[in-house]
Amino acid sequence: MTQHTLDELTRQSGDHLAEVEQRLADRYQDIPADQIHRYAETEADRLAERPIQAFVPILVERAVRNRLDNDPGQ
Repeated sequence: MTQHTLDELTRQSGDHLAEVEQRLADRYQDIPADQIHRYAETEADRLAERPIQAFVPILVERAVRNRLDNDPGQ
């Protein structure tokens, strides 16, 4: 894979994660956006070395929703 392709995938992943954060903020309006952002970053970092990056935004969204549904004050 060329560097150009890797850079494009990285940019797209960032765009997708921003969309995930916006959906989560819309759904959890009583949770501060910076808290949602921290949770999303934590999950994205945890998944950063996984071989199939296309699924990372989906997995991040599910993990953050689970975390917010089970312990929103964390």
